[in-house]
Parts: sequence; C-alpha cells; structure tokens
Amino acid sequence: MNDAQLLAEIPEYLAIESMFKAIPAEEAGKRFIYFEASNEKLDQQGEKVLAKALEESADIYLKHGNVDLDHYSLIGKPNPARGFPGLPNYTSYEIGKPVAVRIQDRQTFVKAELYSGDTELAANANMVWESMTALNPPARWYPSVGGSVMAKSVQIDPDTKNRVAVIEKVRWTNVALSRTPVNQNLPVATTVPFGALAKSWTANGFVIKSLTAGYETDSAAMSGGSALRVQSLGGVPPVSNYFDYRERISAAMRKAHQAGKNWGAQEVIAYSAKNFGLPLDEASEWTERVLRDLKTGLNKGRSKS
Repeated sequence: MNDAQLLAEIPEYLAIESMFKAIPAEEAGKRFIYFEASNEKLDQQGEKVLAKALEESADIYLKHGNVDLDHYSLIGKPNPARGFPGLPNYTSYEIGKPVAVRIQDRQTFVKAELYSGDTELAANANMVWESMTALNPPARWYPSVGGSVMAKSVQIDPDTKNRVAVIEKVRWTNVALSRTPVNQNLPVATTVPFGALAKSWTANGFVIKSLTAGYETDSAAMSGGSALRVQSLGGVPPVSNYFDYRERISAAMRKAHQAGKNWGAQEVIAYSAKNFGLPLDEASEWTERVLRDLKTGLNKGRSKS
C-alpha cells in the first residue's frame, strides 16, 4: 500500500488535523522534549542511582542544571589544576534547560525546553530538534544523568545477589542526550509524552495499567522499553515492522473516525501499546512517524489540487 492509498483510506483529512497539532511541533514557540532520565537499574558501569538521591537534588537541577550533548558542557570545562585546557566552545554543547521533574515508581522523568535561535550557541539544539522532528524515522537520543556524587555505598543487589555500587546522594546538574548512553535501560527521548510522562504532563494523558510479560518472554528479564511490553489482547499478532504497523493503525484510525471518535496522538499511542504489544516508547516513535507520513502525503495532495 502506497501513501496515496493509505491517505485514501482516511475518510476526511480534517479528522486527522487535530492529531497533527498533538505531535511535537512547538508550544507557544517553545520546543519541549520528554525523557526518563534515570531509574534504579544497573548501568554499564555496574552502578545505580537511587531515585531518592535525584529527588532530593531536583530543585538544584531545575534552578542550575542543563541539558547537553554527551556531558561535554561539564567535562569540557577547563581544569588548570589538572592541566586540562578544556574543549573549545564547550558551552555550545548545552542545548536546553529542565522545566519540570517528576519522580514516580523509582523512575525520574524530565520535561526540558530546547534552546532556539539563529546563533551558533543554538546550533546543536536546532540539530537535535530537527533530528527528532524532521527526519523520518526520527533520530534516537538517550538520556544520561550527570553531576557530582556526594555519597556512594556498596550493597547487595536483591535481584542478582551481586555486590553493586549504589549512588545515594548527588548534586544533580546535568542530563546529556547521547547515542551511546551508559544506562542501556532507558527509552529514547521523545517530543510526545508517553506512559508516566503523559500522565504527568498532558491534560488527557493515558496510563497503561496492565503491564505484563511480552511474547514468550519473562518481563522481569527484560530492560528498557521492552520491559514495558504489553500483552496483545484477543490473540492479535504483533506488528512485524513499521509498514505493517502503519497499515494496521490507519485501519484502526478509520474505524475510530467512523464511530465518531476523534483520536489524538495519545489515543493512537495507547491503542498501539494495548493492541499491538508495542513498548510505549516504540509506540510513541512510530506514531510520530506515521502521522508525519500522513501529513506529508496530505500536503502533496493539496499541492496537486
């Protein structure tokens, strides 16, 4: 099925216009991204950061912290005492600032505003925003918490029974976006709130309550978005790829419209997670992509008419 056929199956373009408004774009000219900054799972360095430690330092992060690329605004600072001259233009790696922090179920969520402007200082922020909203599929950026460790201990992990380093107190001042994060258990940053993010920051947010094991997999052994995989209902097979998803979600959108329901992006994501067994972060990413495909086809159709 090509884009023209896909669009033809959507009975009225106006039925999906409101959905485009729910996709990232900008809020009053401001550009926001959402991400799970941390959880209490072990990272690649064999450490875990307690959510309580970040919660106690959240005010510091909101007042003085930033969002950057790969922590370069921190590690790039000159350090004469150690003979390190610093990275050239290290401040240009700073791309935004936090505007809200939520702690829920030992997970730390952040809403951040990206800088904008035509100056070199905004170049990296513009690049990140465009990579998340203009590329198809969107680029993947993973969060990584940064700051100073104030207290650390060695404890026995209740799951693995191994000795692990537990960070109990921090001065939290930074979250980096990275393609290669230390904590592999975190989902990608997104321009659309999903899951607990949606509950925290959207007026009509949704919550998928029955998070269970995925297909032939023990959810306790899974990590990141895969650990949030929802069991498909009614024996519906999982989607095999993006194009399969696009065809099936368009059919669901069409039925919803025929039933008089005006779905927005959050409803599409919730439906995808519940009925197709997609992790919430993947459902969010694919929803952005399919609506961008539809909008592109819609604009092409209008230009020809």
